[in-house]
Amino acid sequence: MRLGRGRLTGPARAKAKKFCPEGSQVTTQTQKERRDRYARYLAEVVHDGENLSDYLLEIGAAKPWK
Repeated sequence: MRLGRGRLTGPARAKAKKFCPEGSQVTTQTQKERRDRYARYLAEVVHDGENLSDYLLEIGAAKPWK
């Protein structure tokens, strides 16, 4: 996986790189009816059957989205 600029910063970026190192196979799933307040599609990133967002929340590197 390659992380784009401005997506994750600091500890969350480092933990995401550990979770799925560059070159890893990941699956992204979007739901067309789910968009954020800027009308961007929301997506889930899954690596080896584990959701990246859930992982970052679990280890305290991210906060729940409201």
